[in-house]
Amino acid sequence: MLVAAVIHASWNRVLHAEEDRVAAMAVAGLVVGVILLPAILIMPPWPAWPQVTASTLAHSAYALGLAAAYRRGALSIAYPIGRGVAPLLVTIGGWLLLAQRPDATALLGAIALAIGLTLIGAAGGRSGQGGAVGFALMTGLTIAAYSVVDAGAVQKVSPVGYLGAVLGIQGVLLTLLIRGDRIRLRSGLRSGVMIAFGAVAAYLLVLYAFQRAPAGRVSTLRESSVLVGLILSGERPRPVIWAGAGMVLLGALLAAG
Repeated sequence: MLVAAVIHASWNRVLHAEEDRVAAMAVAGLVVGVILLPAILIMPPWPAWPQVTASTLAHSAYALGLAAAYRRGALSIAYPIGRGVAPLLVTIGGWLLLAQRPDATALLGAIALAIGLTLIGAAGGRSGQGGAVGFALMTGLTIAAYSVVDAGAVQKVSPVGYLGAVLGIQGVLLTLLIRGDRIRLRSGLRSGVMIAFGAVAAYLLVLYAFQRAPAGRVSTLRESSVLVGLILSGERPRPVIWAGAGMVLLGALLAAG
């Protein structure tokens, strides 16, 4: 999960620097679908088609929310908020839907994460990045949604074929959303390919972790990417943001302990 966090933060910096973020995400999804097409054919995920459908819609909303947040604010604000909304929601979802009851330490870790992200969100609001905060919150909700869905799906089907189907269809939906504009797709080609490889590597690690540990524990440990994202952002976050990130890291360590 720590390796996945570094990869995830890295491709998010690439996306934040891209001008046409929706086109880049569309290209990324299409590239993932092509790369993982053999896995889809050899290890078809269709026995879990309800989860494929639900996860595709959630991933598409995630891509749009992330693009909107990055258009309105700094990476050091939008990224940690987007990542930090999910842990508590996923812990509750894993408990209610997957019978994965969190222990006291995991719950305490999720609470620490929430406190840390509240500090970062308040700093973003005070700096005039309220729009970015709002869309980042929406992004976090979509992360929570697809994390719970995916955790259940990979108990039934291969994570590789499943990921290929979900992100490939997401790419098609986003391409349709921009009406197949070839100029936009070409402009997002370089970033999209980089994002595709980063997303595949990072999320496959996540899906395999879901096969080996409760959804709440895995998703909370993922939040170590918040601190990594600040380090890799190339920005100069205010001390309160670093303090919030420190709380996030503490929460991740508690949840993983």
